Amino acid sequence: MAYYGNLVGEIGTIVLPMTASADRRPPAGAPENPLDLLIVGAGISGIDLAHHVSTTLPHWSWEVHDAQDDLGGTWNTFRYPGIRSDSDMATFGFPFRPWPHSSTLGQGEEIKEYIRDTARDCGVLERLHLGSWIRNADWQSEKGLWKVTSVRAEDGSSTERTVWARRVHFGSGYYSHSQGFRPDFPGEQDFAGEIIHPQLWPEGVDYAGRKFIVIGSGATAVTLVPALENLGADVTMLQRTPSYVAPLPEKDIISAVWQRVLPAQPAYRAARFTHGARDMVQFLVAQRFPWAFTQGLRLLQRRYISREQIAEHFTPSYKPWDQRVCKAPDGDIFRAMQRNARVVTGHIDTFTERGIRLKSGAELEADVIVSATGLELEAFGGGTLSIDGRELEPADLTTYRGMMLAGVPNFSFTVGYVNASWTLRADMVSRYMVKLWRAGEKNGEKIYAPIPPEVKGDRPLLDLDAGYVQRGVHRFPRQGTDRPWTYVQNYLAEIPELTFGDQRRDMAFDAQIPQAAVR
Repeated sequence: MAYYGNLVGEIGTIVLPMTASADRRPPAGAPENPLDLLIVGAGISGIDLAHHVSTTLPHWSWEVHDAQDDLGGTWNTFRYPGIRSDSDMATFGFPFRPWPHSSTLGQGEEIKEYIRDTARDCGVLERLHLGSWIRNADWQSEKGLWKVTSVRAEDGSSTERTVWARRVHFGSGYYSHSQGFRPDFPGEQDFAGEIIHPQLWPEGVDYAGRKFIVIGSGATAVTLVPALENLGADVTMLQRTPSYVAPLPEKDIISAVWQRVLPAQPAYRAARFTHGARDMVQFLVAQRFPWAFTQGLRLLQRRYISREQIAEHFTPSYKPWDQRVCKAPDGDIFRAMQRNARVVTGHIDTFTERGIRLKSGAELEADVIVSATGLELEAFGGGTLSIDGRELEPADLTTYRGMMLAGVPNFSFTVGYVNASWTLRADMVSRYMVKLWRAGEKNGEKIYAPIPPEVKGDRPLLDLDAGYVQRGVHRFPRQGTDRPWTYVQNYLAEIPELTFGDQRRDMAFDAQIPQAAVR
């Protein structure tokens, strides 16, 4: 099967597969010549791992598969106005490739091109399969290999390819890229205008002079409101409950300071650690001394809006960082409120022909209603895992260090932090796995798997109170009761564990591999 892609100017529409070598070996991915590694996902996580594999294990054969039509992950899926990171780029960027811009947060297109540049440099573009959904990965004990079924939809039909690999790593994230969470609103069939979900933002939307209502209070809504206002829209953010919104400098001051005193690469490493440490300290203060965090946040907000506006629209009932704190560069949402944007806190009674009527009786007019109502969680790209044809139920499995599954051989995955930058942890996972694989080669060990713990825990993998997490976390593996079966939401605590921890702890190799729970 051909290597597919649509990266204009890079790999064209189709790149032909590698031909057999002079010794007439079967093509890479055949059962007689399996891949050393198959990576699922061409976003931040997958490209980060590909970089470390290409530099540390250059003799390996590997491929990257992604169900989307281009690389970039989140930054290819979301294309709504103003799309940006909600973590500073000093930590959200790759530690081995400094972010080339001065902004604290990154714009979507900039991040996507940054990912593409990294992918080009580490050889991903020659190994990339786009439009390739991994429907099933089945570990075949007799062969000691993964039999991976890839499905590609084209021209109304689908084709399958079977790829054999020694190891499989899922870097596909934790949510569905094909659809977001979209509740059914009462009376929505009566609305005469357009309803848009940010995950499926259409082209050619008119903005100037039109009335937009953005339903939601999370990062997407907080990003959309100032962006739509800048495009000339009359915009209202309608939220059921307030969120914490923190203004921060548009320019990355921390990185600028380090760049004045250190050479480029050490300055980038220092800025990355400083940002990461600061975020962890803020998180701990927010959780243990919420009054102090809240008072400090209100002082920052008071530069832009009144005490009354803060009390009504930006004072949640939960503690800060029970849900993610939204970021506003230079207070852009507050500055939009100073001009033409509005925030309304209330409950929807029904959609009407002209907009939305609230339970308070107030009516909001709209030409366009944006349902910024969150993500739909999805484990392992929506495909299935199995062992010798028997399907695994993810919720029955226990995670090992939040990156492997108890009793599942030669399998790993990436989840980042939900209370800090995703990439801080994603890169540590990549380094951890590459170190484990190198040691296995040195020791002649072909198969590895965590030994299931005696006591199964019941903590969710993603331990956050956000609505989108609570709706779908039951689809994911569970955490155990103690380390190494826990996934600690603390960058500073995980540095020693994931960088220097004992990689053979509670692990089995080759003939001692345990059996995972199957249906």
